[in-house]
Amino acid sequence: MGDKLLVRAYNVGCGDCIYIRIPNESDGRHILIDCGKKGDDALLKKALDDLVQNELPSAGGGKKRLDLIVATHRHEDHIKGFNPDWFKNIQVKHIWLSAAMDPQHPQAEKMRALHQFADHAMKEMKAQGVALSPEIELLASLYGVSNDIADQCLMKDLPAANEINPSYVHAGMSSKDLGVDLDDATIHVLGPEKDIDRYYLGEEADTSLRSLHGIAMAFKSRSTPAADKVPTNISAADFHQLQSRLLSNGLSFAEKDSEIQNNTGVVLLLEWRKRRLLFVGDAEWAGEFREGKQNGSWNVMWEKQHDKLLKAPIDFLKIGHHGSINATPPPPDHIRRSAGARSRGQGPSVKEILDTILPLPKEGKKPRAQAITSTEREFYNPIPEGMLLVELGKRVASTRNYRKALKAKGIKEESIWTSPKAMKNHFFEKYEEKFLGELQPLRTDLEHLLNPDKNFVEVEIAA
Repeated sequence: MGDKLLVRAYNVGCGDCIYIRIPNESDGRHILIDCGKKGDDALLKKALDDLVQNELPSAGGGKKRLDLIVATHRHEDHIKGFNPDWFKNIQVKHIWLSAAMDPQHPQAEKMRALHQFADHAMKEMKAQGVALSPEIELLASLYGVSNDIADQCLMKDLPAANEINPSYVHAGMSSKDLGVDLDDATIHVLGPEKDIDRYYLGEEADTSLRSLHGIAMAFKSRSTPAADKVPTNISAADFHQLQSRLLSNGLSFAEKDSEIQNNTGVVLLLEWRKRRLLFVGDAEWAGEFREGKQNGSWNVMWEKQHDKLLKAPIDFLKIGHHGSINATPPPPDHIRRSAGARSRGQGPSVKEILDTILPLPKEGKKPRAQAITSTEREFYNPIPEGMLLVELGKRVASTRNYRKALKAKGIKEESIWTSPKAMKNHFFEKYEEKFLGELQPLRTDLEHLLNPDKNFVEVEIAA
């Protein structure tokens, strides 16, 4: 096992399946953060098989031991793999879920109402066979049956099988508070804040939810199982107008709910022997923090932690949201806010985050921090964002020039985008070609292309 901490990102396509091994004098501590992907299950099953067969220690009775499962949020690309059949030979010691997933959490009532409406609307659209664009199909896929199975697995099946209760975690908690023994390591929960509705929906939620209620009533009274069957109590023109309105509002609420799910995901800072590792799930940033408004996760964390747990550089970053531009705050644009603005109760700008936690190395020095992005090129445009990855590549040591690496393997770089959509819209030329020859953090998609026999990317952190 050695004396280094291991972080491994399994190649599961568009999704996260992150394994952490913390060394100790015996068989180590073992953590799984998320287990999900878009699309079929083959890559997920391969990842879990490798984890069970090659990494997890014996728990006796023919089972392997997993000390902690963390499900950051309830999107398919983070929880689809939590199938009870796949975990029947794993003894799970602890399960952490976001406070936003707690069905009894009194400070997340508005968020739950929004999620339930979005979930119902998306499932209704799919059941009625409404024709959706590829982009909207991706949004609708976030509300699949696999999410319900994963919720059941994480909240009921796995806890019952292992005689434990899941912990719904929020900022301010730590592994020590939650009774998780990690030897000389501690995990701090940085997000979400306990008051979900206040920080991530804001005051605008009341107006939105009143509108939601009216739409839901119309949906309930006028919808019909057959998308083309007009009810007898409404004209065809009014019915199709209602359908259009329901579709439009359903999509609107689903987009809002998707953002909120990302921003109420679990964010963890792992401290081990003076090393600091940050796992951000799909946390997003947006503008600057404002009290009583809908805020991004990064904005809230920075407001609360810029002079505490986030005031110093980190040693590892799990790049957020598969390399999306909305999930890593940009570097400063050199327009700093005035001292007067701060004196009015506003903290440092969100654009100071990157230079604080992953500063550019001084002249003549090389970066020491490491980073991994778990990504796939075909699902969104543009994910991953090449410009962002090149910026991060200046700040971390675990990098590769993928143009040179592909050429050395005899792989034509323009062939890495293969879907008809990508070819038609020239995704390679728009999102990849300009940046492929510069250093980027390690990417699961291209690392797998370079070495098909290896289904993960990993880094080791020395004490």
